[in-house]
Amino acid sequence: MMRAILPAVALLAGTGMATASLSSLVGAWGHDFAVTPFEPMQLMVAMVTDKATGKQFNVIRMPDGHVMTVVPFDQIPKMPEVDPKSLLPMKGGR
Repeated sequence: MMRAILPAVALLAGTGMATASLSSLVGAWGHDFAVTPFEPMQLMVAMVTDKATGKQFNVIRMPDGHVMTVVPFDQIPKMPEVDPKSLLPMKGGR
């Protein structure tokens, strides 16, 4: 199972590093966001399939046991509101 998870995490990390190297700003929902430097982390990633529609998406199990979805910014209808306790601790973050 870890062999299947590692490529997914590497892909996510590689995409994040490429985006971070291009710009430290992300625009979404009419707002500009400052992005902290990306840090490599080991995360538990799984794929979820809706039994009714067959649609799939990725989920991440956080160290505290919470499960979060991975969705592209342009597919989220409104700006997400996240409880600060659910955020990953970042060394260079706030």
